[in-house]
Amino acid sequence: MKKLYVPIITPFREDETVNYEALKKITKGLLSEGADGIYAGGSSAECFLMTMEERMKTLETVISAADGAPVIAHIGAIGTKLSEELAVHAEKAGASMISSVPPFYFSYDFESIKRYYWDLADSVKLPLMIYYIPSNTGHQLSAAQLAEIMDGRENITSIKFTSFDYYKMQQLHEMTKKEVIGGKDEGFISAMAMNADGAIGTTFNCYFAHYKKILSYLENNDYKSAYEVQCKANAITAELCSVNLFDGVKVLLQYKGYDAGIPRRPNGRLDATSRKKLIDCYKNNMI
Repeated sequence: MKKLYVPIITPFREDETVNYEALKKITKGLLSEGADGIYAGGSSAECFLMTMEERMKTLETVISAADGAPVIAHIGAIGTKLSEELAVHAEKAGASMISSVPPFYFSYDFESIKRYYWDLADSVKLPLMIYYIPSNTGHQLSAAQLAEIMDGRENITSIKFTSFDYYKMQQLHEMTKKEVIGGKDEGFISAMAMNADGAIGTTFNCYFAHYKKILSYLENNDYKSAYEVQCKANAITAELCSVNLFDGVKVLLQYKGYDAGIPRRPNGRLDATSRKKLIDCYKNNMI
């Protein structure tokens, strides 16, 4: 059974403080829409614009609101010590799994990245999901390198593969026999075709039903219908990316009735014209 996890956003008030009550309601709402679990504190949550205390408290809030549903805690940071601190907290807070991007900003070599993940895996008993997103971190690793990292520790059990390189995804799947989770919403159907074990995508916050429907069509060998729904999802995603992804997702969540707040600076805000255009695109591509 392929699992779909929603990488939840962080609702910020106008003064940029975290609205924890709104976060609880969004968590419950996303799970009620059929999500298999929540991916907390990731890119969609604007994690690197938050303090350590905020990251810990938002995770605790999501775990409490999830009421037993799986919560994957993203604990990535610029250095190992910070990530280990978040990992230990996640384990104590009751997370189901931890996940992390590789360390960034500095030009780390492969051995340093491998050591980073192995140190994280050793710091807790929880399973660890590698978050591979080379477009953001600048770290391009081969399938063999990723497999070496994953096979080096038993509790490195999966990878969130946020890349359009589906050949590498297939290679990795065959090399490790561990879980490979798709992370590119626009290529959701392609990841499923390459036998991904599930997916985690920012736009699941807004139009999760599209991806559930694609899965349903694929399971029934209705590839034409699956493709048509992917095209509808991609039309909205293209509009989101053309304006402002972080505020755009929150605009659509607001349209759905959630108090999603605003993005945190330096992320910008949509003007009235862009908001209307986005919402119109969303309405025109519903299923």
